[in-house]
Amino acid sequence: MGDMAGKLQRWFAAAVAGVTLTLLIPAQAWAAEPGVPQLVIEAARKSRRGGIGFGIIGLLCCLGVIAAVVVAFVLISRKRKRR
Repeated sequence: MGDMAGKLQRWFAAAVAGVTLTLLIPAQAWAAEPGVPQLVIEAARKSRRGGIGFGIIGLLCCLGVIAAVVVAFVLISRKRKRR
């Protein structure tokens, strides 16, 4: 049964790495294009007029995703140290 758990853990780590790379590489490529900083600044200025709504919800969602990734990383690291 231990071998199956090891395979599942490796598969999970590979899936997390794949999803992370799938999201980060296009975002970094988009951010490296010329003209993007002006677009981001313009979007930030427009969002201030909208009030509190999406800004706080977006912030909480982002923090939740980051917290979930950190917790998953810590749990995986602890399991590896126990072996």
